Amino acid sequence: MEITLPEFESVVRRIKDHEAGKSRPKDPYPLLYCRVFGMDEADFFGRGGGVVTASISDDLLDHTFWIEQTNVGDTTIAMIEECRYSLVERHTQTPPAPMLAGVLRLHRRVVGLLRGGKQRLHQTRELFRIDAELLAHACILLGDLYDDESAIVYARAALLSAQEAGVSEAAALSAQAKTERWRGRYAISADAARRGYECSPATPLRVLLASQEANAASLLGDFPRAREALARASEAADSVAGDSGLTPWSCPPSRQALYALSVALQAKDHAAALRAAAAADAAWAAGAPWVAGTWAQVRFGAGIACVMMDDLDGALEQVTPALSLPPEHRLSTITNYLVRMDAQLAAPRFRGSDMVTTLREQIKIFNSARALPALVEEDA
Repeated sequence: MEITLPEFESVVRRIKDHEAGKSRPKDPYPLLYCRVFGMDEADFFGRGGGVVTASISDDLLDHTFWIEQTNVGDTTIAMIEECRYSLVERHTQTPPAPMLAGVLRLHRRVVGLLRGGKQRLHQTRELFRIDAELLAHACILLGDLYDDESAIVYARAALLSAQEAGVSEAAALSAQAKTERWRGRYAISADAARRGYECSPATPLRVLLASQEANAASLLGDFPRAREALARASEAADSVAGDSGLTPWSCPPSRQALYALSVALQAKDHAAALRAAAAADAAWAAGAPWVAGTWAQVRFGAGIACVMMDDLDGALEQVTPALSLPPEHRLSTITNYLVRMDAQLAAPRFRGSDMVTTLREQIKIFNSARALPALVEEDA
């Protein structure tokens, strides 16, 4: 016999009243209840006339057990995050090849956990957040090691992981902006940096993103946009409580000055470039974190400005100290400054100059012994 709609509604009403303590079940409640929920009336009553709840409790226990099942604990995730943070804080003090090996090794650990079982929802999101940071970091390192094609793949994966975790995409966009700049896709680089700036909180990364936009805009020849972005970088820096200067997302005053120097070189404003180099030196003298890579880029950038002024003595004075940088620290961002300088020294007006010949030979030697990726060992 089928139950009618009025009977069903009556059952629902009686159930709600019963659960609210407003009434006790009466006939034909048991029969109708059993017909609605597909139960035998004999199963409805327990000993003493009570409703059997054991099966419901068992179901809830099983469901609760399933919810709490996980292949990783919160403590383990916290330890993974500590490892990731430690790698980031050693970024500027460690050669990129061994740093990349460490980052990729930890990335594989995280992927193994994500794919190897079930986590609680908050744990999965936290693992995706950590992996987004690791992927963005790996992108930066791959670019430093002259592998922009692999780097952009990591940048896109970092963006996807950040979206999956529901966290800020700023670091992934910064990595993308850097890589696209070195791939010669300046408009995409500038736009990625601006998107990152808009979604970044008031951290050093926001300063970096505005500076990256300025750099890419200057390479496009859009100097009004570049100057506006530099101004935003300066404003953002005023809102940052502190910057260790040690991470790939740091942008202390010396690095800000480097970006201003780069914009000035694109604008062929050698005087502004030298002022920016002097500002970086002043920041270091005042106690700003000293980073070898940034320092070398400032020296080579200032050298290019001197060559633009036909001041070969000044150029030699600027670049000579940085030519002793160890090979493992000779990143693409550094050697590319010397590629640009060498192109300028090849100009007809410098032919026959012994100083130029010597300097070009030094550049060739320096760039031939550049940093190379190390093999990432597989886990046993």
